[in-house]
Amino acid sequence: MNNENKKSGLLMEKLEASLLRGNISRRKFVQLAVAAGLTSLASAKAWSDKLDSIRANQDEKSRNIQPSYDYIVVGAGSAGCALVGRLAADKNKKILLIEAGDWDTAPSVLDPRVWFTNLGSERDWKDIATPFAGVNGRSIPEHTGRVLGGGSSINATIWARPFKADLDHWAKVSGDQRWNYESSLEIFKAVENWQGKPEPQYRGQNGPVWCQPAHDPLPVALAMLDACRDMNLPVLDDLNGAREISGEGIALMNHIIRDGQRQNMARSYLYPVMNQDNVTVLINAHVEKIVLQGKSAAGISMKYKGTTRVIRADRETILSGGGFNTPKLLMLSGIGDRSELEKFNIDTVIHAPQVGKNMQDHLLHGGVLFEPHEGESHRNSGAEVSGYLKSNADLELPDISMVQIELPYVSAVIGREYNPPASSWAICGGLVTPQSRGTVSLRSANPDDRPQVDANFLEHPDDIAALGRSIELCQQIGASPALRKYVKREVIPGKKMTGKELEDFVRNGATTYFHVSGTCRMGNDDGAVVDSELRVNGISKLRIADSSIMPKIVSCPTMAACVLIGERAARLLA
Repeated sequence: MNNENKKSGLLMEKLEASLLRGNISRRKFVQLAVAAGLTSLASAKAWSDKLDSIRANQDEKSRNIQPSYDYIVVGAGSAGCALVGRLAADKNKKILLIEAGDWDTAPSVLDPRVWFTNLGSERDWKDIATPFAGVNGRSIPEHTGRVLGGGSSINATIWARPFKADLDHWAKVSGDQRWNYESSLEIFKAVENWQGKPEPQYRGQNGPVWCQPAHDPLPVALAMLDACRDMNLPVLDDLNGAREISGEGIALMNHIIRDGQRQNMARSYLYPVMNQDNVTVLINAHVEKIVLQGKSAAGISMKYKGTTRVIRADRETILSGGGFNTPKLLMLSGIGDRSELEKFNIDTVIHAPQVGKNMQDHLLHGGVLFEPHEGESHRNSGAEVSGYLKSNADLELPDISMVQIELPYVSAVIGREYNPPASSWAICGGLVTPQSRGTVSLRSANPDDRPQVDANFLEHPDDIAALGRSIELCQQIGASPALRKYVKREVIPGKKMTGKELEDFVRNGATTYFHVSGTCRMGNDDGAVVDSELRVNGISKLRIADSSIMPKIVSCPTMAACVLIGERAARLLA
């Protein structure tokens, strides 16, 4: 795709966003689109009719909120979007989707090249983990989406499916083979609109989720693949598919980018159903607690446009708030560890000590940086190559990862210490099977207060060792002959490190992928928060469908896994 087409795509997206927000009229949209040569008059009118219909439908529904719906879904992240999109196919089911954030129409959402500018903005919950010794007393931000589409709107655009061993583990601990790899693969094939080389054994091409290999990658990305081949590392044609079975692989990323634009899970699943009579999407609405009648979920209490309202769920309430908000909402509603709830005078309905425990996240080290001979602007989402490797052949799953970032990605501490050139690019090591576990707990009984996040990053010595090995591998790749044309010098760390020096570099450079998971884990044991059908144990008519149900975090980015959870939830409810 050339630059002119990219500019045209961006302009059309901005016009669509303005129309959806009501900032321009339908007539003005058509005039501007046609005048700019973006589309024909007939096509512009057809698309404006669709957006106008969505806008009018949801505006009308938000003005006339019903006292009850069949299903209430709390949170419009990747899982929530997939769940609602599929559930809405039965037009006899009335569905209310509640999102605390705004529409997904900001330019920084639409343009994947600037995705990182969403972090710390109004589209981010802005949680920060408490200082911890494992990262040398630092407070690490945990950015999660507060916008339609959730993390699929503000994070990088990587579509990476879980490994076979990940999903087979879920099936084992839940006692339900519907979660295994073979069953999940059929769902993924139905989900994908894969634009790469056809591979019917692994990939689908008729689903709602557009995914493609990194488009027109920078030469340095292709050179990194050559470097990995020269080092006899497993370079694949596709980062998904066969990699899921073998447990290792390096390749061009799969991106949810279409014609230069992010195709988040809202556009994949919600927009096609938002003009239906049975779907209501409320934005800027904050759910404060689950309304319980005895040990049954009757609905939710929310703050909307300055007033508190209670909405009933005649069939079920499904929480899709993510790894922080879902356990917080359970605890505020009396479902959690009794000793913790008593601190804030919250009556315990269900003593569930595992709510908020088992927190896991992937770590990304920032970083190993190189100064190029000549700078070049980044493309796609600024990262085009990644991989997952086992540092020990006996491991069932990869423990380390790497990602090439076409920007000078570093932690704040490393950045201050080394002050890298602005033209620098990175090969960042990562930890994808963390042994450390954290907790999420309440700060108070006030729904407006964010939860306390004690992530305990790098508490386990295996995590330090694995992240150290990934850093050494990144340095070796950067020093390879295949990359000599693109590397003037290694800026950070600039030398081989061992012992305490390497350990401190690991701890000072550790950041997170923002993949918080596991805080309401699924299982068939007495301590599990949800069962294999995502039902909250001890409470009827209440389920969870988001990253919090993962018994163990998948060993790759979590967006695709969250879509799987949403799709699975829709099948269970159907």
